[in-house]
Amino acid sequence: MSHLSPIWSVLLISGIFLVDTCAKASSTAEPTVLLNTTTQAPPNTTTTHAPSNTTTHAPSNTTTHALSNTTTHAPSNTTTHAPSNTTTHAPSNTTTHVPSNTTTHVPSNTTAHTTAKPSPTLAPGPSPPENGNYTVKNKTVTCIVAQMGLELELENSTKKKNYFNIEPKHTTANGTCGDKKANLLLTFSEGTIYFVFVKESKVYYINEVTVNFSLASAGHWNGTASKLKLLSTDEGYSVKCKNTPTVKLANNMQLVMSNVKLQAFDIKNGDFGKETVCYPDRNKILVPVGVALAIVGLILIILLVFLLARRRRMSGYEQI
Repeated sequence: MSHLSPIWSVLLISGIFLVDTCAKASSTAEPTVLLNTTTQAPPNTTTTHAPSNTTTHAPSNTTTHALSNTTTHAPSNTTTHAPSNTTTHAPSNTTTHVPSNTTTHVPSNTTAHTTAKPSPTLAPGPSPPENGNYTVKNKTVTCIVAQMGLELELENSTKKKNYFNIEPKHTTANGTCGDKKANLLLTFSEGTIYFVFVKESKVYYINEVTVNFSLASAGHWNGTASKLKLLSTDEGYSVKCKNTPTVKLANNMQLVMSNVKLQAFDIKNGDFGKETVCYPDRNKILVPVGVALAIVGLILIILLVFLLARRRRMSGYEQI
Protein backbone atom coordinates (compact mmCIF):
# COMPACT_ATOMS: atom_id res chain seq x y z
CA MET A 1 0.00 0.00 0.00
CA SER A 2 2.85 2.37 0.69
CA HIS A 3 4.10 1.97 -2.82
CA LEU A 4 0.76 3.18 -4.26
CA SER A 5 0.16 6.78 -5.03
CA PRO A 6 -2.46 8.73 -3.15
CA ILE A 7 -4.70 8.83 -6.16
CA TRP A 8 -4.78 5.08 -6.52
CA SER A 9 -5.34 4.77 -2.86
CA VAL A 10 -8.37 7.00 -3.04
CA LEU A 11 -9.68 5.05 -6.05
CA LEU A 12 -9.11 1.78 -4.30
CA ILE A 13 -10.92 2.85 -1.20
CA SER A 14 -13.74 4.28 -3.28
CA GLY A 15 -14.02 1.03 -5.20
CA ILE A 16 -14.11 -1.01 -2.04
CA PHE A 17 -16.78 1.31 -0.68
CA LEU A 18 -18.86 0.95 -3.83
CA VAL A 19 -18.44 -2.75 -3.89
CA ASP A 20 -19.52 -2.97 -0.29
CA THR A 21 -22.47 -0.72 -0.91
CA CYS A 22 -23.53 -2.72 -3.92
CA ALA A 23 -23.15 -5.89 -1.97
CA LYS A 24 -25.39 -4.58 0.77
CA ALA A 25 -27.88 -3.31 -1.71
CA SER A 26 -27.76 -6.58 -3.49
CA SER A 27 -28.28 -8.60 -0.32
CA THR A 28 -31.16 -6.38 0.65
CA ALA A 29 -32.98 -6.64 -2.68
CA GLU A 30 -32.31 -10.33 -3.34
CA PRO A 31 -34.49 -11.77 -0.59
CA THR A 32 -37.55 -9.89 -1.84
CA VAL A 33 -37.22 -11.26 -5.35
CA LEU A 34 -36.54 -14.78 -4.16
CA LEU A 35 -39.51 -14.72 -1.79
CA ASN A 36 -41.97 -13.78 -4.49
CA THR A 37 -40.66 -16.33 -6.95
CA THR A 38 -40.01 -19.31 -4.72
CA THR A 39 -43.08 -19.23 -2.44
CA GLN A 40 -46.01 -18.51 -4.77
CA ALA A 41 -45.06 -20.12 -8.06
CA PRO A 42 -42.97 -23.23 -7.50
CA PRO A 43 -44.05 -24.60 -4.11
CA ASN A 44 -47.75 -23.72 -4.08
CA THR A 45 -48.76 -24.25 -7.66
CA THR A 46 -46.52 -27.00 -8.95
CA THR A 47 -45.17 -28.99 -6.04
CA THR A 48 -47.97 -28.91 -3.47
CA HIS A 49 -51.30 -29.19 -5.37
CA ALA A 50 -50.34 -31.53 -8.13
CA PRO A 51 -49.10 -34.36 -5.91
CA SER A 52 -51.98 -33.84 -3.52
CA ASN A 53 -54.64 -34.25 -6.19
CA THR A 54 -52.97 -37.14 -7.95
CA THR A 55 -51.69 -39.17 -5.06
CA THR A 56 -54.58 -38.87 -2.58
CA HIS A 57 -57.78 -39.18 -4.63
CA ALA A 58 -56.78 -41.74 -7.20
CA PRO A 59 -55.64 -44.44 -4.80
CA SER A 60 -58.53 -43.72 -2.46
CA ASN A 61 -61.19 -44.12 -5.14
CA THR A 62 -59.64 -47.09 -6.83
CA THR A 63 -58.38 -49.12 -3.93
CA THR A 64 -61.12 -48.62 -1.35
CA HIS A 65 -64.36 -48.97 -3.35
CA ALA A 66 -63.30 -51.67 -5.69
CA LEU A 67 -62.12 -53.99 -2.95
CA SER A 68 -65.06 -53.19 -0.72
CA ASN A 69 -67.73 -53.96 -3.33
CA THR A 70 -66.06 -57.04 -4.68
CA THR A 71 -64.95 -58.69 -1.49
CA THR A 72 -67.95 -58.01 0.76
CA HIS A 73 -71.09 -58.41 -1.37
CA ALA A 74 -70.14 -61.24 -3.67
CA PRO A 75 -69.24 -63.78 -1.00
CA SER A 76 -72.19 -62.70 1.15
CA ASN A 77 -74.82 -63.24 -1.55
CA THR A 78 -73.36 -66.47 -2.83
CA THR A 79 -72.55 -68.16 0.43
CA THR A 80 -75.62 -67.22 2.48
CA HIS A 81 -78.66 -67.49 0.17
CA ALA A 82 -77.78 -70.41 -2.02
CA PRO A 83 -77.11 -72.93 0.75
CA SER A 84 -80.05 -71.61 2.77
CA ASN A 85 -82.64 -72.11 0.01
CA THR A 86 -81.31 -75.46 -1.11
CA THR A 87 -80.71 -77.05 2.26
CA THR A 88 -83.82 -75.88 4.14
CA HIS A 89 -86.74 -75.99 1.72
CA ALA A 90 -85.98 -79.01 -0.39
CA PRO A 91 -85.56 -81.51 2.45
CA SER A 92 -88.51 -80.00 4.30
CA ASN A 93 -90.96 -80.41 1.41
CA THR A 94 -89.75 -83.85 0.45
CA THR A 95 -89.49 -85.37 3.88
CA THR A 96 -92.65 -83.96 5.47
CA HIS A 97 -95.39 -83.96 2.83
CA VAL A 98 -94.72 -87.08 0.83
CA PRO A 99 -94.59 -89.52 3.73
CA SER A 100 -97.54 -87.77 5.36
CA ASN A 101 -99.83 -88.08 2.34
CA THR A 102 -98.81 -91.61 1.55
CA THR A 103 -99.00 -93.01 5.03
CA THR A 104 -102.12 -91.25 6.28
CA HIS A 105 -104.62 -90.90 3.45
CA VAL A 106 -104.18 -94.05 1.45
CA PRO A 107 -104.51 -96.48 4.34
CA SER A 108 -107.40 -94.41 5.71
CA ASN A 109 -109.47 -94.64 2.51
CA THR A 110 -108.71 -98.30 1.98
CA THR A 111 -109.52 -99.28 5.54
CA ALA A 112 -112.82 -97.40 5.65
CA HIS A 113 -114.26 -99.18 2.62
CA THR A 114 -112.88 -102.65 3.17
CA THR A 115 -113.51 -103.10 6.89
CA ALA A 116 -116.73 -104.92 7.73
CA LYS A 117 -119.58 -102.81 9.03
CA PRO A 118 -120.83 -103.37 12.58
CA SER A 119 -123.13 -106.35 13.07
CA PRO A 120 -126.58 -105.26 11.88
CA THR A 121 -129.64 -105.47 14.07
CA LEU A 122 -133.36 -105.05 13.50
CA ALA A 123 -134.98 -101.79 14.56
CA PRO A 124 -138.13 -101.86 16.69
CA GLY A 125 -139.78 -99.10 14.64
CA PRO A 126 -139.77 -97.77 11.05
CA SER A 127 -137.45 -94.95 9.94
CA PRO A 128 -136.89 -93.19 6.59
CA PRO A 129 -134.38 -95.27 4.58
CA GLU A 130 -131.46 -93.66 2.77
CA ASN A 131 -131.95 -93.15 -0.97
CA GLY A 132 -129.66 -95.11 -3.27
CA ASN A 133 -128.79 -94.73 -6.96
CA TYR A 134 -128.90 -97.97 -8.96
CA THR A 135 -128.17 -98.50 -12.67
CA VAL A 136 -128.24 -101.49 -15.04
CA LYS A 137 -126.27 -101.37 -18.31
CA ASN A 138 -125.82 -103.78 -21.19
CA LYS A 139 -122.44 -102.70 -22.59
CA THR A 140 -123.16 -99.09 -23.63
CA VAL A 141 -126.96 -99.29 -23.34
CA THR A 142 -128.64 -98.30 -20.06
CA CYS A 143 -131.95 -100.06 -19.45
CA ILE A 144 -132.71 -99.25 -15.78
CA VAL A 145 -132.03 -96.17 -13.66
CA ALA A 146 -133.50 -95.98 -10.18
CA GLN A 147 -133.36 -93.77 -7.12
CA MET A 148 -135.17 -95.12 -4.06
CA GLY A 149 -135.03 -95.94 -0.41
CA LEU A 150 -135.81 -99.53 0.65
CA GLU A 151 -136.99 -100.85 4.01
CA LEU A 152 -137.98 -104.38 5.04
CA GLU A 153 -140.84 -104.91 7.49
CA LEU A 154 -140.34 -108.25 9.22
CA GLU A 155 -142.32 -110.30 11.73
CA ASN A 156 -140.81 -112.88 14.06
CA SER A 157 -142.43 -116.00 15.44
CA THR A 158 -144.28 -113.96 18.07
CA LYS A 159 -145.76 -111.65 15.40
CA LYS A 160 -143.65 -108.76 16.62
CA LYS A 161 -142.71 -106.36 13.83
CA ASN A 162 -139.12 -105.27 13.26
CA TYR A 163 -137.56 -103.15 10.54
CA PHE A 164 -134.36 -103.18 8.48
CA ASN A 165 -133.14 -100.39 6.16
CA ILE A 166 -131.04 -101.21 3.10
CA GLU A 167 -127.79 -99.18 3.10
CA PRO A 168 -126.82 -98.06 -0.44
CA LYS A 169 -123.09 -97.79 0.38
CA HIS A 170 -123.04 -101.51 1.23
CA THR A 171 -125.20 -102.53 -1.75
CA THR A 172 -124.20 -103.43 -5.33
CA ALA A 173 -126.46 -103.32 -8.39
CA ASN A 174 -126.44 -105.80 -11.29
CA GLY A 175 -128.95 -106.98 -13.86
CA THR A 176 -129.77 -107.72 -17.46
CA CYS A 177 -131.35 -105.78 -20.31
CA GLY A 178 -133.84 -106.98 -22.93
CA ASP A 179 -136.31 -105.49 -25.37
CA LYS A 180 -139.37 -106.48 -23.34
CA LYS A 181 -137.90 -107.57 -20.03
CA ALA A 182 -135.17 -106.23 -17.73
CA ASN A 183 -134.20 -106.96 -14.16
CA LEU A 184 -132.38 -105.27 -11.28
CA LEU A 185 -130.59 -107.34 -8.63
CA LEU A 186 -129.49 -105.58 -5.44
CA THR A 187 -127.01 -107.52 -3.32
CA PHE A 188 -125.97 -106.74 0.27
CA SER A 189 -124.36 -108.77 3.04
CA GLU A 190 -127.74 -109.81 4.55
CA GLY A 191 -129.45 -110.86 1.30
CA THR A 192 -130.83 -109.78 -2.08
CA ILE A 193 -133.73 -107.84 -3.60
CA TYR A 194 -134.73 -108.70 -7.16
CA PHE A 195 -136.95 -106.53 -9.42
CA VAL A 196 -138.37 -107.64 -12.79
CA PHE A 197 -139.53 -104.93 -15.25
CA VAL A 198 -141.83 -105.73 -18.18
CA LYS A 199 -142.78 -103.59 -21.20
CA GLU A 200 -146.01 -104.14 -23.14
CA SER A 201 -148.50 -102.00 -25.07
CA LYS A 202 -146.29 -98.90 -24.84
CA VAL A 203 -146.17 -99.01 -21.03
CA TYR A 204 -143.77 -100.61 -18.57
CA TYR A 205 -144.04 -101.57 -14.89
CA ILE A 206 -142.56 -103.64 -12.07
CA ASN A 207 -144.02 -107.09 -12.54
CA GLU A 208 -142.22 -109.08 -9.85
CA VAL A 209 -140.28 -108.55 -6.60
CA THR A 210 -138.34 -111.26 -4.75
CA VAL A 211 -136.48 -110.85 -1.44
CA ASN A 212 -134.14 -113.14 0.48
CA PHE A 213 -133.02 -111.88 3.86
CA SER A 214 -131.06 -113.57 6.65
CA LEU A 215 -129.72 -112.27 9.96
CA ALA A 216 -127.88 -114.55 12.35
CA SER A 217 -129.27 -112.80 15.42
CA ALA A 218 -132.87 -112.67 14.13
CA GLY A 219 -133.65 -115.38 11.57
CA HIS A 220 -134.30 -115.90 7.86
CA TRP A 221 -137.03 -114.51 5.59
CA ASN A 222 -137.85 -114.92 1.89
CA GLY A 223 -140.82 -114.13 -0.30
CA THR A 224 -142.02 -113.22 -3.81
CA ALA A 225 -144.75 -111.01 -5.20
CA SER A 226 -145.63 -111.40 -8.89
CA LYS A 227 -148.05 -109.95 -11.49
CA LEU A 228 -147.91 -106.64 -9.66
CA LYS A 229 -148.04 -104.11 -12.51
CA LEU A 230 -146.52 -101.73 -9.99
CA LEU A 231 -145.69 -98.11 -11.01
CA SER A 232 -147.07 -98.51 -14.53
CA THR A 233 -145.70 -95.71 -16.77
CA ASP A 234 -145.69 -94.78 -20.46
CA GLU A 235 -142.53 -95.87 -22.28
CA GLY A 236 -139.90 -93.16 -22.58
CA TYR A 237 -141.07 -91.51 -19.33
CA SER A 238 -139.76 -91.74 -15.78
CA VAL A 239 -142.04 -92.13 -12.78
CA LYS A 240 -141.76 -90.33 -9.46
CA CYS A 241 -143.54 -91.61 -6.39
CA LYS A 242 -143.46 -90.63 -2.73
CA ASN A 243 -146.34 -92.80 -1.62
CA THR A 244 -145.39 -96.14 -3.13
CA PRO A 245 -147.64 -98.91 -1.81
CA THR A 246 -146.05 -101.53 0.40
CA VAL A 247 -145.29 -104.77 -1.45
CA LYS A 248 -146.36 -107.84 0.50
CA LEU A 249 -143.87 -110.65 -0.16
CA ALA A 250 -144.97 -113.17 2.47
CA ASN A 251 -147.13 -113.34 5.57
CA ASN A 252 -144.17 -112.19 7.68
CA MET A 253 -142.37 -109.86 5.27
CA GLN A 254 -143.14 -106.66 3.31
CA LEU A 255 -141.02 -104.29 1.24
CA VAL A 256 -141.50 -100.54 1.67
CA MET A 257 -140.29 -98.32 -1.21
CA SER A 258 -139.92 -94.59 -0.53
CA ASN A 259 -139.03 -91.47 -2.56
CA VAL A 260 -138.92 -93.49 -5.76
CA LYS A 261 -137.81 -92.16 -9.12
CA LEU A 262 -137.11 -94.77 -11.79
CA GLN A 263 -137.25 -95.62 -15.46
CA ALA A 264 -136.84 -98.82 -17.44
CA PHE A 265 -136.33 -99.12 -21.22
CA ASP A 266 -135.98 -96.30 -23.77
CA ILE A 267 -133.42 -94.40 -21.70
CA LYS A 268 -131.49 -91.72 -23.57
CA ASN A 269 -127.97 -90.65 -22.55
CA GLY A 270 -128.24 -92.72 -19.37
CA ASP A 271 -130.58 -90.21 -17.71
CA PHE A 272 -134.25 -89.98 -16.74
CA GLY A 273 -136.86 -89.00 -19.31
CA LYS A 274 -139.84 -86.69 -18.75
CA GLU A 275 -141.32 -87.18 -15.30
CA THR A 276 -144.80 -88.44 -14.46
CA VAL A 277 -146.51 -88.81 -11.09
CA CYS A 278 -147.38 -92.31 -9.91
CA TYR A 279 -150.96 -93.44 -9.33
CA PRO A 280 -150.72 -93.61 -5.51
CA ASP A 281 -149.57 -89.97 -5.44
CA ARG A 282 -152.38 -88.95 -7.76
CA ASN A 283 -154.84 -90.67 -5.45
CA LYS A 284 -153.39 -88.78 -2.50
CA ILE A 285 -154.16 -85.58 -4.37
CA LEU A 286 -157.51 -86.57 -5.89
CA VAL A 287 -159.13 -87.88 -2.71
CA PRO A 288 -158.81 -84.63 -0.73
CA VAL A 289 -159.91 -82.64 -3.77
CA GLY A 290 -162.93 -84.92 -4.22
CA VAL A 291 -163.89 -84.58 -0.56
CA ALA A 292 -163.60 -80.80 -0.76
CA LEU A 293 -165.75 -80.68 -3.88
CA ALA A 294 -168.37 -82.88 -2.25
CA ILE A 295 -168.54 -80.59 0.77
CA VAL A 296 -168.89 -77.52 -1.45
CA GLY A 297 -171.64 -79.23 -3.45
CA LEU A 298 -173.51 -80.15 -0.26
CA ILE A 299 -173.34 -76.55 0.94
CA LEU A 300 -174.71 -75.30 -2.38
CA ILE A 301 -177.60 -77.78 -2.24
CA ILE A 302 -178.51 -76.67 1.27
CA LEU A 303 -178.48 -73.01 0.21
CA LEU A 304 -180.66 -73.77 -2.81
CA VAL A 305 -183.21 -75.64 -0.71
CA PHE A 306 -183.28 -72.78 1.79
CA LEU A 307 -183.91 -70.18 -0.95
CA LEU A 308 -186.70 -72.23 -2.53
CA ALA A 309 -188.43 -72.71 0.83
CA ARG A 310 -188.20 -69.00 1.55
CA ARG A 311 -189.69 -68.09 -1.83
CA ARG A 312 -192.71 -70.35 -1.21
CA ARG A 313 -193.39 -68.67 2.08
CA MET A 314 -193.32 -65.25 0.47
CA SER A 315 -195.84 -66.41 -2.20
CA GLY A 316 -198.27 -67.66 0.45
CA TYR A 317 -198.26 -64.30 2.26
CA GLU A 318 -199.16 -62.42 -0.93
CA GLN A 319 -202.31 -64.54 -1.63
CA ILE A 320 -203.77 -63.74 1.78
